[in-house]
Amino acid sequence: MKTERLLLMLLLMMSLVGCSANRLLYNRADTFIRWAADDYVTLNREQQAAFDQRLDHFLAWHRSEELPRYREFIVRSLATLDDGVTLEEAVVISEEIDLAADRFQVQFIELLLATAEDLSEDQIQEFLAELERNQTEYAEERLVRDEQDYYADSAKTMIDLVKRLMGRPNQDQSEDIKARSKELIRLDGLWHADRARWGSALRVILETKPLGWQVQVRELGQTRSEARTPEYVAAIEHNGAVILSTLVEIINSRTQRQDRQMRRFLEGLIDDIDALTAASIAERLVIEQG
Repeated sequence: MKTERLLLMLLLMMSLVGCSANRLLYNRADTFIRWAADDYVTLNREQQAAFDQRLDHFLAWHRSEELPRYREFIVRSLATLDDGVTLEEAVVISEEIDLAADRFQVQFIELLLATAEDLSEDQIQEFLAELERNQTEYAEERLVRDEQDYYADSAKTMIDLVKRLMGRPNQDQSEDIKARSKELIRLDGLWHADRARWGSALRVILETKPLGWQVQVRELGQTRSEARTPEYVAAIEHNGAVILSTLVEIINSRTQRQDRQMRRFLEGLIDDIDALTAASIAERLVIEQG
């Protein structure tokens, strides 16, 4: 079971389609992605225009293909609340989220590969230097934490997720989350080492650009899980099980007020997806008829 991205994808999904105000954020995703891309490499006018066009196609795919999938498993998630959420049901939902992350990654890598084909040597070095800077920044901010800070940060992440999902957890729920967080295996050092290995392999490919280098980059992304050390894989699986079981326990311990808020939240997600996909269909019809 691949669950290392569970919290990240849940938070991302909630941020993208979490309330009516966030429909605006989703509709401005192109701007946010351009800002992020600009942090890594400076594109000239022609490159920027080509990137913008590819990004528009990527976002159109996400809205037409992925948002309906999100809707399906959110509807199923809502249905599980009636009789209590089981761990098996939570595993199915988490696996669907992980599959969504895989699909997102595949499509986004294609966008990046097409952009990389036009980059100069100086731009490639700019991109690689930014990757290294991020590695250093991560180490300086995360790896210096002691065990107490690490587990406090882990607990806060889960508490924030629960708060967004069903409202502020009560004292018993918060204490349960804090206690279960201490069962987690520390991952930041393992993640940092894994990303360093991946970055080194990517550097070799981008600096040499051998024949078929695009295939090598795709394979590097697709086989990243298989390339992880046994220690890292075991820690990911362990933490995924702890996180899922904790979330199931907290959801099943929800009060009536939290239940109402959670249902409103999930129903709001469905309404937002319906609004976003309807706008996408209307826009496509206008373009086709124009």
